[in-house]
Amino acid sequence: MKITGIEFDAVHVNHRGDWVFVHVLTDAGIRGLGEMRSGKNYAAQLSALRDLGEAVTGRDPRKIEAIVSNYTQVARTKAELYALGALEQALWDILGKSLNAPVHALLGGACRDEIRLYANINRATTDRSPSGFAKNAEAAVARGFDAVKLAPFDGLPVANSAKDAAVGIACMRAVREAIGPTVDLLVDCHNRFTVRGALEVADELRALDLFWFEQPTSEKSLENCLAVKAQCGLTIAGGEQRGMRGEWVEVVENLSMDIPMPDVTVVGGIGELKKIGDMLHAWGLPTAPHGPFGPVVIAAGVHAMASLPEFLILEYGWGEVPWRKDLTIPPEEIVNGRIRIDNRPGLGVELNAEMVEKHRVNI
Repeated sequence: MKITGIEFDAVHVNHRGDWVFVHVLTDAGIRGLGEMRSGKNYAAQLSALRDLGEAVTGRDPRKIEAIVSNYTQVARTKAELYALGALEQALWDILGKSLNAPVHALLGGACRDEIRLYANINRATTDRSPSGFAKNAEAAVARGFDAVKLAPFDGLPVANSAKDAAVGIACMRAVREAIGPTVDLLVDCHNRFTVRGALEVADELRALDLFWFEQPTSEKSLENCLAVKAQCGLTIAGGEQRGMRGEWVEVVENLSMDIPMPDVTVVGGIGELKKIGDMLHAWGLPTAPHGPFGPVVIAAGVHAMASLPEFLILEYGWGEVPWRKDLTIPPEEIVNGRIRIDNRPGLGVELNAEMVEKHRVNI
């Protein structure tokens, strides 16, 4: 079997941008599907993906390790790793289809029957007031999710005190009141705080019984991360911008966070995500992948995490568009905030051509 080329589909989602999908074509008639990290400004990663598609044409798509190893022998930009992540997903899809097996079986078999999701309501919330966040959090819980995340500090400069973050803190309190005490509540700080600011905000949020406190301060400073982790008294999550395994050595050697969040679109694909998860497991750390993107990213995460013993929870971009479920065949099915693990070959999903045409954006 040989790769004969790649094709793209893209749909416009909302003010946050687009979802971009890649199809890897083969001379055996098997097509693989992957999803690129996109959003608004993705010209660089799209260009890198086109270049990568040309580079792998003529190669056997089932030799995933060889393709990835060859591509990563030289240092790669973020855009190039994003491109690799998308194409590599499609290669696993092809391998699974060629063997009539689900990707999770090829990664060692499922350790669980379903994958727990948390509803990231941040992208869907245009009313950034306490009531706006609370309304969407309540709606997500009404649809069965028992874990909700928001990023109420977006737009802040780097803040040095809880006073600077008063509105975001009010949003967190409103959401906790709306969802009640039994639903898990997660906050993403998007690196908005100094050490002092992070510690003061942690004190203000402590009574809300947070599931995690995500990226309170920039990970560019290991010293600052360790200071916050040691003193804040909350569970620290992070790592969504880190790439392949080498970028996770600092995390495991220093235990700089409690819950690492590798992203399949950032680390170079499904195989690398699984390897990072195994690496983290060896150091007693769980894996909770980042990835609030489209349904193919979710499918990739489900397969990788099905086979990982120390999986914790998977990110789901909630409420962005009402037609998300119908963008794939079969439709994306979430029940009580969980996705069942199935045995369809490959990733188990295809794009619904009718829905793609309805929402298509030319790239």
